[in-house]
Amino acid sequence: MNRILLGAAIFIISISVYSQNFTFVRISPAIVVADSVEIASYSLLQVTSGTLNIRIIRTIQILPPAWVHGSSICNYQNCYASDVDTIIAPYGTSNADDTVSVHFYCVDSNFVYAQGAGYVRLRAELVSNPSQYYEVDFRVATPQAIGIQQISSIVNEYSLSQNYPNPFNPSTKINFSIPKSEYVSLRIYDLLGREVKVLVNGNLTVGEYEVDFDAKGLASGMYYYSLRAGEFVNVKKMVLVK
Repeated sequence: MNRILLGAAIFIISISVYSQNFTFVRISPAIVVADSVEIASYSLLQVTSGTLNIRIIRTIQILPPAWVHGSSICNYQNCYASDVDTIIAPYGTSNADDTVSVHFYCVDSNFVYAQGAGYVRLRAELVSNPSQYYEVDFRVATPQAIGIQQISSIVNEYSLSQNYPNPFNPSTKINFSIPKSEYVSLRIYDLLGREVKVLVNGNLTVGEYEVDFDAKGLASGMYYYSLRAGEFVNVKKMVLVK
């Protein structure tokens, strides 16, 4: 199996129904396993008192074509095969490690990533009372997410900042903010209005983001970058000087 380092981002949304017995929340960002095609993201399942039997169910899995090996669920007991959708284990004060994680696996023998985005949803429910549950969506975005870093998850409004440095040679950074989760497009155009680079093209969660733009191979001159997020549209100029 060819192994490649995959740059990606996983965005996580928690959906919950009130439960006084346990919680199920994210505790880490996406972690790319070195020299591997594996991406892992971790959550913590905590019981408020005693020990409870909790059922973890993978209720949804929608992944890009390149993720041919799907995903696997891991808890403090084991990492399970990709075709195992349900696991039951006791959680509570008797267990030192109550983490639950999702591991994504991608194989691309041509070293060209397939376009797309997807997600896995895990449901944690009480075995004795399935109406008490939490759900967490583990979202993965493929190539477009390379070079994107979320620097804050608390924003109140849409914004598109001036790139820095500006003028630049050959790379620069662009910051933008979105106050709700939605489809985002960030594209670069030349003076004639021709699209020369797509930096972002997919769903992002609430937050402020920093995007790297490498203009290697482009001629010196003025360029435009355009952000579209829902009904918000903003365009700014930048200058490449070589």
